[in-house]
Parts: sequence; C-alpha cells; structure tokens
Amino acid sequence: MTTGRLRLALLITVRGALLGGVAVLLLWTRGFTRWPQIYFMTGPSMEPTVRAREYFAATSPVRAPRRGMLVLFRYEDEDGVFHVLRRVAALPGDTIAMRDGRAIVNGRPADWPFRILVPAASRSALARAGDLYTWPDAVVPPDSVFLLSDTRDIIGWPDSRFLGPVATASLVAEARRIVWSPERGRLYRRIR
Repeated sequence: MTTGRLRLALLITVRGALLGGVAVLLLWTRGFTRWPQIYFMTGPSMEPTVRAREYFAATSPVRAPRRGMLVLFRYEDEDGVFHVLRRVAALPGDTIAMRDGRAIVNGRPADWPFRILVPAASRSALARAGDLYTWPDAVVPPDSVFLLSDTRDIIGWPDSRFLGPVATASLVAEARRIVWSPERGRLYRRIR
C-alpha cells in the first residue's frame, strides 16, 4: 500500500471514530439537552445500591420522576448546600407506608433493595413518625415526591422520613450509572 493510500485509510478511520464518538455523545446527552456529571458517594446511606466511595454519573434535569429511580436533590441546612442521592419512593397522589423497613406504595411492597444494619435504631426524635421502619399511610401532595435512603437506619441524614415530601423543583439530576467502584472493581454499570 502506498503512503497516499495509508494516509487516506487513516483519515477515514479517524473521521469514523470521531463521528462515532459524536453519535454516542448525542445519544447519551439526548441531543445535547441532558449533560452528565460525575458524583462521588461519600457515605453508606444508599447501600446496597450505591456504596460509599463509588463514582456515579447523573444527568440533569430530571424530566419525569418515576418510582424507584435514584435522584439527586438540593438540600440546604446550617452547614451548607448539599446534593443528596435518594430513591423516589412515591409520586404525587400516591400513598406510602412502611412495614419493617420495606416501603409499601399504593398498597404494594416496593421491590427495590434496602437494608437495615441496626434494628434497634428504629427510633429517632428527628423522624416525623418517630419510628423509622414502620408507619401508616401518608399521601404525597401535588408537585412533590417521597424520597428514601436505601439504608433505613441512617439517622439524621435527609430523606422524606425526616423532611416530609420533597418538592419536585428540588430534584437536580437523575443517577443512572456507576462509573467506578474501587471495591467492586467494575467500570460503568447500570444502577437499579
């Protein structure tokens, strides 16, 4: 093969790779309307789904919240402003209750993962219902969602058991994929 043909083949390969990269970027950002950001999970509040020290990708804005999806919401207190990862447990108009740590949405047990590390830690003066693991039906108001952490006995970090329903306007981004997990050794897996 001559150098002219080699250059042409290389040029075609580079252009193909660039076009392929642009196509992937277009699909991932949905036509450049949703940009991904990388976040770092600082603690165990969303285990077993997202572990501490894992990096995950989230896209914003959240278009239509769905039950079970993971979202980041904006939380502000005397220590500052935080983006907190939580699971959407219930939507506007839904009824939600909890029995032994399992969310019951519209009368049906939720199937997403959760855990309780210290069963004796079921009481908190900060919780609206007092008991973190079992409470009666509550109706989610319009323009709000009910958010839960997957680790049920994290006392004091914000979810709807402590804050009440969260305004949908406070939802910042939707978490979709783990980008890197030092413990699991995996790169880029889907979040359930």
